[in-house]
Amino acid sequence: MIQFETLIGIDELSKEIGLNKYTIYKKIKKDKFPKGVKVNGKRLFKPESIKEYYQTIGVDITISESGN
Repeated sequence: MIQFETLIGIDELSKEIGLNKYTIYKKIKKDKFPKGVKVNGKRLFKPESIKEYYQTIGVDITISESGN
């Protein structure tokens, strides 16, 4: 059975967590943020991975996984 995971783009992630996308890229480069995955040249993120990252630094966040 194939199970699909929701992926969100950098623009949507930026809106969801309130960080500028360039700040996110800087943090990725410094290994201080989840890298996500590249699909067709675009970086996409698993909302669950972002939530887990924030939990490790003691912050509780909510990310919409519906793509809206």
